[in-house]
Amino acid sequence: MPESQNSKFNPWMISTLVLAGVVVGFAAAQIPNLKSGSKNSQTSTVQQQPQAPKAPEPVPGPEPLSADQIAKLPDDDPVFGQTNAPITMVEFSDFQCPYCEKFFESILPLIEENYIKTGKVKLVYRDFPLDKHRQALPAAEAANCANEQGKFKEMHDMLFKKQQEWAENEKAADVFKEYARTLGLKTKQFNECFDTHKYQLEAKKDFIDGAAAGVDGTPGFFVNGTAIPGALPYDRFFQPIFEAILAGKKWEIIYKLDSYGDPYPADLKIH
Repeated sequence: MPESQNSKFNPWMISTLVLAGVVVGFAAAQIPNLKSGSKNSQTSTVQQQPQAPKAPEPVPGPEPLSADQIAKLPDDDPVFGQTNAPITMVEFSDFQCPYCEKFFESILPLIEENYIKTGKVKLVYRDFPLDKHRQALPAAEAANCANEQGKFKEMHDMLFKKQQEWAENEKAADVFKEYARTLGLKTKQFNECFDTHKYQLEAKKDFIDGAAAGVDGTPGFFVNGTAIPGALPYDRFFQPIFEAILAGKKWEIIYKLDSYGDPYPADLKIH
């Protein structure tokens, strides 16, 4: 999801402009003839009824993971919920990603209330810090250092709630240390953990594992091993998917191509 596009010089631009000028000149020369044309020439034009565009056809979705890949998805990362829940939801996320923050604010509370707290879903959080987000990796390190003291969720929530405070802050490291103090962590232990980048390789391993599983943006999810790309609407995707699994039914996301030729999740089919 690039934030900007680079403009490059096109050597064909000049010839294209010249051709366009010729076409415009020709069209302008024809306007008087059209206005003063004979009655027959004016009535010979037939207007056709515009046809409705065809609905895009379904296209294949992401390649399904192997049983071995599915088994390795949770790794040893922090878990929200009961470890024996029938549904395992693995999230690959970036603390600086605005879409991840939106998932945290609007969708995660519904999943927590209806499925995690009721023992139906466990959520495994894994890091997927994107290069374009400079503070994403340090934020992931801070969360892992908090996890060392048993307060991953508290730091996770703090980082997303206050994302605007540190995302573009050159002194984000100081902000993270202040969060640790606010959350009641042992500051000396946290600061040493953070300053020595104790969990940087762990966060990078998560990224590598996610990319190998097909994650190419954040947030990315796997529900019992099946990919769900992005923070999709709760009532159209997450809720009916969870209910289908709990009812012993099969489900699949229907993908179609957007105007750029990229597949997107268009619908959900329950078998």
